[in-house]
Amino acid sequence: MVLVAILFLVATTTSTSYHGVYSCIESERQALLTFKQGLDVHDNVLSSWNNNNKDCCAWRGIRCHNLTNHIIKLHLRPNITYDHGMPTLYPILGQITSSLLKLKYLEYLDLSNNAFYEIPKFIGSFTNLKYLNLSNNQLVGNVPSQLGNLTKLRVLDLGDDYGFGTNLTIKSFNWISHLTNLRILKLGGTNLTEAKDWFCSFKTAHSLSILHLNYCQFPELDHTTTNSSTNSITTLHVSDSTFGSTTFSHLLNLSNNLIDLSLNYNNKASPVFTIPDSFENLKSLRRFNFQWNQFRGEIPKSIGSLCKLQELVLYGNEFNSTIIDILKNLIDCNNKSLEILDLSYNNLSGPLLPKDYFSKIPHLRKLDVSHNKFNVKWAESIISNLSSLELLDISVNSFTGIVIETHLEKLSKLEHLDLSSNFLTLKFETNWVPPFQLQHLGLRSCMIGPQFPSWLQTQTNISFLDLSDSGISNIIPIWFFNQTYSKLTYLDLSFNTINDTLPDIQLKSNNFAFVDLRANKFHGYVSPNSLFKANALYLSNNTLTTFHPLFCSILLSSHHNLQILDLSNNQLFGNIPHCLFHLQNLKFLNLFNNRLFGLIPSSIASLYQIQMLDLSQNNLSGILPSSMKNCTQLLFLDIGENNMRGNIPMWIGETLKQLVFLRLNSNHFYGTIPTSLCHLNGIRILDISHNNISGLIPSCINNFTYESSSSLTVVYASGHFSATGFDIKTKVTWKGKEYEYQEILGLLRIIDFSSNKLIGEIPMELTNLVELLQLNLSRNNLSGVIPWNIGNLSKLEALDLSHNNFSGEIPIGLGELSFLQYLDLSYNHFSGKIPISTQLQSFNASSYVGNGELCGLPLLIECSSGNHATFNPHSNSDDDDDDDQEWFDMSWFYIGLEVGIALGFIGVCGALYRNSYLLESCLFLGCLNKFGDWLSVH
Repeated sequence: MVLVAILFLVATTTSTSYHGVYSCIESERQALLTFKQGLDVHDNVLSSWNNNNKDCCAWRGIRCHNLTNHIIKLHLRPNITYDHGMPTLYPILGQITSSLLKLKYLEYLDLSNNAFYEIPKFIGSFTNLKYLNLSNNQLVGNVPSQLGNLTKLRVLDLGDDYGFGTNLTIKSFNWISHLTNLRILKLGGTNLTEAKDWFCSFKTAHSLSILHLNYCQFPELDHTTTNSSTNSITTLHVSDSTFGSTTFSHLLNLSNNLIDLSLNYNNKASPVFTIPDSFENLKSLRRFNFQWNQFRGEIPKSIGSLCKLQELVLYGNEFNSTIIDILKNLIDCNNKSLEILDLSYNNLSGPLLPKDYFSKIPHLRKLDVSHNKFNVKWAESIISNLSSLELLDISVNSFTGIVIETHLEKLSKLEHLDLSSNFLTLKFETNWVPPFQLQHLGLRSCMIGPQFPSWLQTQTNISFLDLSDSGISNIIPIWFFNQTYSKLTYLDLSFNTINDTLPDIQLKSNNFAFVDLRANKFHGYVSPNSLFKANALYLSNNTLTTFHPLFCSILLSSHHNLQILDLSNNQLFGNIPHCLFHLQNLKFLNLFNNRLFGLIPSSIASLYQIQMLDLSQNNLSGILPSSMKNCTQLLFLDIGENNMRGNIPMWIGETLKQLVFLRLNSNHFYGTIPTSLCHLNGIRILDISHNNISGLIPSCINNFTYESSSSLTVVYASGHFSATGFDIKTKVTWKGKEYEYQEILGLLRIIDFSSNKLIGEIPMELTNLVELLQLNLSRNNLSGVIPWNIGNLSKLEALDLSHNNFSGEIPIGLGELSFLQYLDLSYNHFSGKIPISTQLQSFNASSYVGNGELCGLPLLIECSSGNHATFNPHSNSDDDDDDDQEWFDMSWFYIGLEVGIALGFIGVCGALYRNSYLLESCLFLGCLNKFGDWLSVH
């Protein structure tokens, strides 16, 4: 009500009716024309501002007083145009010039959402201003203290609503005390680290009602900073800011009159901290919103004393306590006013509420406790009396028990129901008619099968439906696509055992955004009508056998917006339909592990937006079509394990320069490694192994700097979709074994040239690839010595040079590779003693066999005294200063080995600590297998 009153007051004092033709003040008209000269304006935004139009009161964004004709309002927000339905802003660029000083009677100034970069000091001369809005201008520099001259000001908005990079600085808030009429203050993107008086200044701002401090940096104040004065602040919003625990305490004590307190998305790059239990003075609080602040520990018990609370939102923190006592106290004193309770994405455990307490919150509209650790029997958490409930989400917890119709029969207003990822069984009668119409239904991993739930026939408003991993084994009923599908934008039936052909339907209106039918028993044709006109379609791990005979004729006659298509791990037989590559919006195509044969169609040139293409593990033949060079957006290209032949084309490196992953292994490519591949300076995995490639390893390989900003954005397909997120899996030979990787592809840096016919030496330039993790050159005809400076590859974890013709001594630098976990130098012509280092002696003897003149541990071949090598990490020479030593004390070796193992364990722990973001992303994406994969390769 306060905000409405303020806006009404501002509107009535600044807006005037425009009746008749005004003759504006000439000096003010000239001031506007001078102001326009310094502006960069798109198209005809200010076309009415011209010399021929004498009445400036009729110009765009201008209002004059209906009696005096003085300009009282200047409102220049940017034009909005629509390009293919998408809004585009065209901001005004320039400076707020002093020519505007002639507008002495200005009451309303709005230049928001433009590109004015500085707040001029002379703005304090507009002493009649009541409304000043310069928000979202990417402002820089100091906020002038002259703003304190605007004593009539009621609204001051310098906010940054979008995090565009405003970089204002306020060194002191002394000027705030002069703004005795100020009601609304919004500061955004402001550095307050020097403004130690912010708390005292706002505490004594008696007229202030609404305060927004988004994208700000706060100073840490002393704990003893106090001020007994009070103010009228009822709304405090602080988001995307940075502050510590003492600042948090001051924010809570800023006003005892707070009604709306929102602290969201703060401290993103700062350590988490426990919040103080100091909410007892906020007796008037109605809306309490703490989203994604990284707060940890226990939820403050004083929250239970906020008896007027209507909304309690704590989601996305790290609270790890129980909450039953806090909620009981809150409900006991709340007089049934609680409407929204959101505790999602924390680590809360224990019981939620005694079942008799649910009847005490009859006005609850939203209950979200998802992604916690509540371990509750469903029978003890009866929500049947919550007749006002619109949203119920208990997903990703450990609720157990059976859900029956009577638990939901009074929830007539329910629109969002998510019981996913618990241990629940749904037992509804086949003729049950729910009292609600759902828009969102999530039942992932609930037991609802084997029959498809017939009660869904009544739910005609559903836009989100997840029935994955729910034990459904029969076919999809005809009525489902006749009724339910019409509003669906998200459908997930994956990981069931549905034994059916793909539904062959024609959508009449709304298109699917996401369809996931993976891991079922769908069989038969892939029809164009089964593509659903979706944006993303996952059909992998089924038994589909072929494309419909009329696939292309139907597909080319209809419109499809398909961006992601996954048909991998099926039994598709035949040629790749050429029309599949006419889906010009396609960004992800996965045909991995089918029985496709023939040539790759030249129509692939139409996929000019494709970013991920996987054709591996088929029987494709011929050469790579040159038309593929048009696919310049490719990040991921896998054609491994086919029957492709010919030279590796030069155009791969010349036009596909964004490649991050290139896999051509296990084909019949011949010729040399084209030097153009060296242009792929963002490559992270390069695998051309198991071909017939000959010639030298190009010395330009050191161009693989891994400095490209390109990355594979992986979003776990089940439940998480974005237009640029792909569910990517591939096989990688890692440390001598073949693994299937998904989420960590963007982290690996691998070069695999093994099992070819390469000759010559390892180029010295290769040792400049300091980010390299795995190098496999095994089973070639390479010769020469290992480069002496191989120790430069400090991050190397796997090195395989086996089955070549390398000779000479093993360089001491190899012992400097402290992260090396896999080493194979077997079956070469190495000689001399294996350098003594904790690292090299930790490998099995099989890493060195087949080198007839090699000696020393771990081989059981003793070396002569003249053939002794000792590892010295500080040595700059390969010479051995201890050749005269006749024996080596093995006790020191074993002591060193034990120390090395301990240090290696510490190193692994440190690596895990450095990569703790993996655990965090697993928590939020529900893909803990990422962490397991990471462990398996480290």
